[in-house]
Amino acid sequence: MAGAQHITTPGIIEPPDTLLAANQPEAFSSFGAFMRSGSFQFEARTFAMGTINRGDLLDYHTLAAGGGIGYYSPKWKGLHFGVSGFFVFQIYEHNIRIADPTTGNVNRYEILLYDMNDLSNTSDLDRMEDFYLAWDRGGFSAVAGRQRIHTPMLNEQDNRMRHNSFSGLTLRYEKNGWSGLAGIYNSLTMRGTVDWYSAEESFGVYPFGRNPLGTPSEYAGNVRSRGIGVAGIRKESEFIALQIWNYTAENVFNMLQVQAEGRAGKGDVKLLYGLQGFWQKPLNNGGNPELTKAYIDPDAPGYAAGAKLGAGTEVRKLTLNTLRIHDSGRLLFPREWGREQFFVSLPRERHEGNGDVWSVMLRYEEEVSENFRYMLGAASVRNPSTDSFALNKYGVPSYYHFAGTAEYAFGGYFKGLHIMAIVANKVAARPSEVNDAERINRVDMWNFSLVGNYHF
Repeated sequence: MAGAQHITTPGIIEPPDTLLAANQPEAFSSFGAFMRSGSFQFEARTFAMGTINRGDLLDYHTLAAGGGIGYYSPKWKGLHFGVSGFFVFQIYEHNIRIADPTTGNVNRYEILLYDMNDLSNTSDLDRMEDFYLAWDRGGFSAVAGRQRIHTPMLNEQDNRMRHNSFSGLTLRYEKNGWSGLAGIYNSLTMRGTVDWYSAEESFGVYPFGRNPLGTPSEYAGNVRSRGIGVAGIRKESEFIALQIWNYTAENVFNMLQVQAEGRAGKGDVKLLYGLQGFWQKPLNNGGNPELTKAYIDPDAPGYAAGAKLGAGTEVRKLTLNTLRIHDSGRLLFPREWGREQFFVSLPRERHEGNGDVWSVMLRYEEEVSENFRYMLGAASVRNPSTDSFALNKYGVPSYYHFAGTAEYAFGGYFKGLHIMAIVANKVAARPSEVNDAERINRVDMWNFSLVGNYHF
């Protein structure tokens, strides 16, 4: 797509192209001169977010700013390394650290700009992110250490001040339109925190909902797992992209994802289509032999299937997207590990944690120029009833979801500056059946975000 390379996800620093050059130390007057041929990357980020709830329920808004620096070395015989860090400051906030007096519920969206585990910390929010050693040669790469990972389920979920990072080993290979990835990770840091957690400690860092018996889940601190494994393969051609992914949380669950997307037809306007399927199998006892402390019910596997159909050109697309999660059990994937990428996904809500879901979404997206693009989406989501504990982990009622995003990447003198706006509205499908505790920050609400990111 023309110009797509000019718009990037805010908050992601990519090592510069100059690092691909095979600089040799002997070509420089000293080792220090060789190291200076690497690249420093700087980032400044500002994030304003607000949520408006219905009636007397609390509203929230905040403004955060921060900056980071990274160094990416030149290559020597394919070897190179990267290191980066970032700090965050709270500029302003309203209500995000107090419980709603009507329901007792706490803030959901804005607090993840900061450290949800230390609500008093507004100015000392810093962490090391990239810290890796890598080797590249002939389409193969190996990266060991702290790094960013992007797959359909395990990913950066970069829509707050900072992203997820994972510590472990990643192997990649690309050749003739095929690409493969295999990785194992034993720790991670996630948005909304400054701490690093072992894989088993990461279960339950975020609010953990209810267990299948209807009582608060107790898996936080009680899941046993030695790490995360992921393997994927992708084949991409001009008209179709096929991918298969497998995710394993050792001793907890295994998830398989299969997805195909393609386009067909002659002329500028082409038929767009896609299918995706998910199958989840609990391992052993789902992390703990006691059901109330297990992450997943060992007797309730999860299944889901999605599809999309539409039409589009190189610069604009209109698609109808669907998702069905079977009623055999909840489809679960730790929200600490990434954001799901279903065909029906829209900003500010997920389908993870539920079973027996029907979702339909109409999506329009257009790249107006090589610097500006936007997306509009409208969805109907039918969740199981909020008292269906075995199928509705977080107690989210059925709702209608409307969302839009707009992104602009500056050129010329301000090249490197990227601005994105996000607006989301969710309306309860049956408002008279929803109490305030189920409503706040879930339905009958608006959420607004404005993000500025500058890389130089």
